[in-house]
Amino acid sequence: MRRLAYAGTVLIAAWTLAGAICAHAANTPSPLTAQAPLREKWTAPAPSQPDRSREELLELVRQDPRSARAEAALFDLARIEYAGKRYAEAAGHLKTLQSRFPLSSLYSDSEFWLGLSLQAAGDAEHAWLPLRGSLSRERHPLRRAILLAALGEVYEARNDLFAALLSYAEALSAGEQIPLQERLMAQLRLLAEGKVAQHQLLSVTEKFRKAPTGPILRLALARRAASEGKPQAALAAIRRFLEDYPDHPEREAAAALEKGLHDQLAVNQGRVGVLLPLSGPAAAAGERVYQGVQLALRHALEEHPKLQIQLAVRDTRSSAGSPGDAVGKAEDLIQQEKVVALIGPFLSSAAEAASAAASKLETPLLTPFAIRTQMADRGPWFFRNTLTNRLQSAGIAAYAVRVLGLRQFAVLYPDDTDGRELARFFAESVHRLGGQIAKSIPFPHDANDFGPQMRALGGLDDTQLARQRRALGLKPNEPFRLTLPFEALFVPAYQDKAVLIAPQIPFYNMHGIQLLGGHGWDSEELLRFGERYVERAIFVDGFFADSEEPRVARFTKEYTQLFGRKPDIFSALGYDAAKIVFEGLVKGAKTRRQMRDYLASLRGFEGIMGLTDMGLDGDALRQLFVLTVKRKKIVHLQMITPHREGLGGLPAPAAPAAAGPRSSLP
Repeated sequence: MRRLAYAGTVLIAAWTLAGAICAHAANTPSPLTAQAPLREKWTAPAPSQPDRSREELLELVRQDPRSARAEAALFDLARIEYAGKRYAEAAGHLKTLQSRFPLSSLYSDSEFWLGLSLQAAGDAEHAWLPLRGSLSRERHPLRRAILLAALGEVYEARNDLFAALLSYAEALSAGEQIPLQERLMAQLRLLAEGKVAQHQLLSVTEKFRKAPTGPILRLALARRAASEGKPQAALAAIRRFLEDYPDHPEREAAAALEKGLHDQLAVNQGRVGVLLPLSGPAAAAGERVYQGVQLALRHALEEHPKLQIQLAVRDTRSSAGSPGDAVGKAEDLIQQEKVVALIGPFLSSAAEAASAAASKLETPLLTPFAIRTQMADRGPWFFRNTLTNRLQSAGIAAYAVRVLGLRQFAVLYPDDTDGRELARFFAESVHRLGGQIAKSIPFPHDANDFGPQMRALGGLDDTQLARQRRALGLKPNEPFRLTLPFEALFVPAYQDKAVLIAPQIPFYNMHGIQLLGGHGWDSEELLRFGERYVERAIFVDGFFADSEEPRVARFTKEYTQLFGRKPDIFSALGYDAAKIVFEGLVKGAKTRRQMRDYLASLRGFEGIMGLTDMGLDGDALRQLFVLTVKRKKIVHLQMITPHREGLGGLPAPAAPAAAGPRSSLP
């Protein structure tokens, strides 16, 4: 019972002292700049005082140092010393209590006040452990808040400012009126408005959005951005403040700050528009692209903490056959949000519709997909960052000829738009590289039986092969292999067709053929259903999440942690498109025309999809991931950059190369 009595007394004393001390602190001006010193260190108010004097208690401990009365006396002495601001002496009594009476019913309270005493004495090194230990056991909201406030001071003393900000924010959000609240609030503002990194402040602000400290942090975020010359970020924070806290006492001040910032701005230099299908049939893909954009923003702010970037996001509600709201949303972003550039739309129908508005209003647009768009029909304000059929065909052709040394090829392709394009571009690339296409065979897009195509390639089933052996007069044990006019077979189809085709090649007695594929082969289903028949197959893709390339490994790890799933090519396209635009801001593109000129001359951008240059037609040219199947796993062989080596018939980059990374292609 003694422990409960002491705990109750301590809490009541802290509560009754809080009002008077807070009133005093309220008259102390709050720090306004990051350079201002802390007004006064926060320390917990003293507990209630014992009836006996300090001298009486010391004598009691001296006479009977290991009695129950001495145990209580040591705790009372610590209370007296703490009240007299003799914090080191208070800590000494508490350590003695714990040493002599390790099973004391006062142990938890002594740990609580030991941490507070050491913190108040400025001994941050030794205060942390008892404070953290007490916090892990404490359940009372006010006592938890006091411990968190003290821990904030300790973290500040140790220069762990992010942890300090988190502790202060949690202490002030405990649901109880913490002692010296205004002083603590001032320290929170001081850290938020100038000391912690901007991305750290943003994460804390989001974490405590619905807590009592939410509006303070959000407004601090706005004021800091404004003072650092980042009006776009300041406006975004103010808008969130006004939306989330419409009845807050500082609403008028926030609204006034918002108006002043608007008056200063003609074009929002750091604002980037994002146009994606976030609802409707294409929402899943749009969401993955947007997640890539979000991670790109996080990385850009980590790499360039002073960079002003703010995203203005609009849902195009588009589908494969309809542009949805793309035009209206593009005009809104350009005319109302005054963005410096647009990322998106995603689908070709929406991208083409939005590009008309962007061209008319002279705003650069970089789409992360729009695979069906004909670039020749677009104006100088339209750019695309995607994996095109021409690019992947050129990549696999370049690798097959220059690295594998192959010269004779056959193509087995689906008779649809993509299949015909991939087959044509592959043939063009092979011819430019000095190779030949011996056979090019289409198959219906819904085909499941590829016997006719296998025979057209020159294959024979066992019955036909036996008949030919007899016709040649061969003995049963005499070796015989079909002579084929090609060394490799390119199958530009998705994995569902590839796994049906691969087993039929040996079934029709075509052996020693190198299988080649494209983006559609990069799938776990290829391994599951292709089995041994796809072993050693080689294909290319624009992104491979399991690559050991450092940039890719970091992206995959952080994306998975943030969004709970591995990234795919849509996530990667969104990430690189956003990073390209953000890099333009880093390089000083402050107007839309400057951003357009930067995009048009892009050279040597190193993204998670590899080295990227901008083609003369506004289509991004980049490295590709060369992949293979090895021991039932898809593995990354190397990167290939056909356009840098003049391979594959791709157009030249927009600008001559400066000193930069070389292709890994021999």
